[in-house]
Amino acid sequence: MKNKAAEPTKDTFKHFFNGAFSVDIVLIAYLDGSLKFLLQKKQDYPLVNEWGLPGDLILPEQDTDKAIDELLIKNIGHSDVFKSNLRAFSELNRHPLGRIITIAFYGLISFDKVPNKLPENFKWANLEANYELTLDHNHILEEAKKKFKENLIQKPVVFNLLPEKFIISDLIKIYELAFDKKVDVANFRKRIVSSKMIRSTGEFKQRYKSHGRPAEYYTYEGPTKKKSEKESILFNF
Repeated sequence: MKNKAAEPTKDTFKHFFNGAFSVDIVLIAYLDGSLKFLLQKKQDYPLVNEWGLPGDLILPEQDTDKAIDELLIKNIGHSDVFKSNLRAFSELNRHPLGRIITIAFYGLISFDKVPNKLPENFKWANLEANYELTLDHNHILEEAKKKFKENLIQKPVVFNLLPEKFIISDLIKIYELAFDKKVDVANFRKRIVSSKMIRSTGEFKQRYKSHGRPAEYYTYEGPTKKKSEKESILFNF
């Protein structure tokens, strides 16, 4: 007679639970005519004084979407930003404390929602500059930049970097910075206005010590009913 297999117990599976999870975010903003992302100087062991992406360990009962909102509220005062799940980063030995799988997000914040003052261990850094970030955060940053560029072409995410009322030159500047190339301004303006995705507010930006017509304010209306988001944008880079 064959021996009956032992019934599984809690101890049978305990080696599967010797790990942890975290959330990290690449938060991008358009500030002072540049694309920037948020950096955090770590204050907890073993990463003290190392610069990396904003992030935190999450508790077993925490939902990742809620965890990223709580992280943003703690660090910038609110979570009113565009957020997209990037992917999980689970490489072995990515963290010195043990097996920690991070769920990474990338986010976009309009410059009117950027806090006037950040905690002293946070700063905005140029998106295209080179940094030696902690852990695998350089890899996460590169993945987020790639996703950001893909979305700029495929979806109207650019408007998440702009306030409700914006000028077309700021819209153009974001694309030029993201793709490191000059845009045919006249053609871009014609296509974005004819797409019906934006409309004029009838207001103009006040100019100081300058001649010529002031820039006109527009607002985002969304994709047209007859076209998909991608067909409405028609941005090819």
